[in-house]
Parts: sequence; C-alpha cells; structure tokens
Amino acid sequence: MKQKFPKHLSYNYRLNLEKIPARAKDRLSLRIVIPALVIGLLMTLLGIFELNDVLYTGTETIFKASRNIHKPLFGHLVADYSFIILGLGIVASTIIAHIRYKKIYFNGRIFDVDFKGVFGEVEIFSENLRNYRGVRMRVEFCQFGILTKNKYIVELEHIDPDKTIPLYISTNSIGVYDIWHYYAKRLDKPTIMDTDEGLKVIDSWNLNKSLKNYLVSTQQAANYEVVPPLPKVFRYVKRSNKTVLVSKKSFWDVLSSIAAIWLIVYSVALYALFDKREQIAKTFAHPWMFDTGLIIATLILIMCLLWLFRREKIVIKDNRIILIYKFLLLSRKNGEVDIDALKDIEVMRSPVNNRYYLALISQYGVASFGAKMPLDHLRWVKKFLIHEILQ
Repeated sequence: MKQKFPKHLSYNYRLNLEKIPARAKDRLSLRIVIPALVIGLLMTLLGIFELNDVLYTGTETIFKASRNIHKPLFGHLVADYSFIILGLGIVASTIIAHIRYKKIYFNGRIFDVDFKGVFGEVEIFSENLRNYRGVRMRVEFCQFGILTKNKYIVELEHIDPDKTIPLYISTNSIGVYDIWHYYAKRLDKPTIMDTDEGLKVIDSWNLNKSLKNYLVSTQQAANYEVVPPLPKVFRYVKRSNKTVLVSKKSFWDVLSSIAAIWLIVYSVALYALFDKREQIAKTFAHPWMFDTGLIIATLILIMCLLWLFRREKIVIKDNRIILIYKFLLLSRKNGEVDIDALKDIEVMRSPVNNRYYLALISQYGVASFGAKMPLDHLRWVKKFLIHEILQ
C-alpha cells in the first residue's frame, strides 16, 4: 500500500526553533504569486487587445491584394480566446493557491495549527510533541510552468498525515542533511526515512557519525562483508588506485519508451525535410537559414539519442565516490561524494517517475544513481558501495 504524504503549501519555509515560542506560516510565497498574477493578467489583456481587432486592422485587405493567399489553420479568435482563458486560469489558480495557509505555533511542548482551505471555516488542531514519531526527510516533485524541480522537505511525522508538521521546505538540496539532523536533535526525535525496505529510524545520538562509523558502532558492518555475485548487467574493474563499476547497457522505463517513439517521429520528419531540402530552401529569402535550422535540428536529435542511451558509472578513488554518465564515447560527471562526509546510502523512490533510485546522502547534499535501474540491481549497488567503504 502506498503511503500517504501530507501536501505542504510552501516552496521556501523554515520553522525557527531558536526562539520559543516559534511561529511560521506554510503558504505559497508572494515571490511566486505576484509574477504569476502579472503573467496571467498580461495574457488576458493581450487576448482582449487582439479580440478587438487592433492587431488585425487592414490585414484582410492585404490578404485580398496578395496573389498567394494562405489561410491560417486557426482563426485569430481561437488564439484570442485561448489567451484570455489561459490568463484567467492562471490568475484564478494563483489566487486560490494563495488563499490556503497553515499557521503553526509551537510553545516547546504543544503544536497549534490553524488550516485555512479554499472554502469553509478555519480548521484548528493541537498536538503534543510526544505524539510525533520522528523527523522525516523526503523529496517531492513540483512543477513551475515548463520548469520542474525537486522540493526537499523536512517534517515532523505523525501517524495521521494531516497532523504532520512542516519544519523546512526548499528547492535547494545544499545543506538539507544538516538541517534535517538539526531539527531531530533540537526536538530530541529520531530521524526517519522511507526506503525500499520500509521505514528506517536512526536515534538522535547516532546522527553525528559517518556511515562507516555508524555501521561499525551498531554492529551492522558484518552484513556487508560479502557482496552477492556481480549481476550480468555490470562490469567491475579494480586497480591499484581506484575501483570502477559500470553498467553494460542503458536501462529503460516507460518515459524512455515514450521518448523513443517521439524521436522516431522526429527522425522521420527530419528525413523528409532533408529529402525536400532544395525545394524548401528556395522558398526562403536566405537559403542558408533553412540549412542552419536543419543542422540545429540534427544536433538536437543526436543529443537526445545520446541521452536516451546513456549508461551510468561509479568510480571510487582518493576517498571519493564519483558518479558519471556515459554517452557512448563521451562522459559527464553527475555527482561526487566525499566518503568521510557520507552519512547514508539508501534506495528511495523518485518523485518524478515513481521509480526507485540510489541516494547517496552526504553532509552537503544528495547525489543520485540508477534512476532507471530495477530495484534488485539498486540493492546490489548499495551493498557493493558499503562493502567498498568498509574495506
């Protein structure tokens, strides 16, 4: 059964516990509300402006005088009303999002929360700190128009998701591990994390330890003395100064299949343009412009194909774990983790495609590996990395 998580409203939020009583408001920031309102209003005004034929005055006469008359696929009224509807939709949704809020008050022992929804009266509840199970860190996927981001959330977890208290929310992962542990120590609660094997709990007195020291002190190191046989999809090389693990093939998921279909359609269209290049180029005032467009479109196709068939690689050297993307003969570093700063390695669920990935959690951030790999392979890589770290 999939766990239900609370829906927090902020993208930039912090409950300051340095001063008790502490207050905070979980609400959509004005930094998002005001630009969204401006864009929505501009789109609405542009639609109204065009609807009054201000931009089309005289165009009908020009078209009638032209020898080559090409009617547009859509009339300008469709575009005008689309702008108005989209603009009003952005304005309405932004106002509705800003109406909602949670006011959080903490006196050192009791949390008092006022929740205001879009409709109805304000809901109020009070909950004692001792009824909360721990401080959880998780990642939530969020959409800003065409931009996508991860929202890093630290929250005080309750068995009832509606009573879970947000402590810290940001779209920046830098320092989130220290913030997570700060709240756990400040509230004297364990840290908890949802993994592929269920809920993982670490008591507050173990939070300052590195992953290696934690496993040794809790007598869990013996679980990683022997690594299961190497899966056929990986290649392993050990040299005097480094260890290399690389996937022999690229892994696909549903999104990869959709992208492949899109690239096939894109390739066919691009081939048709190349086949009719001479005829189409003649319709341009400067044929080089069409040729330049074809070159750019071809480069985009090549980059998409390289990304689609990328493989992943891990290099362990000089007390570092280096994560690398391999694009045929090309490589790009995807992340680097100092082993001494490494606090945990866990298999977690991705908020983007609802699949698992390997999270390397360090004091400075979170690095990910194997976003498309099967769960069994990720578990093997986890055991492999911990085995290498303990050596």
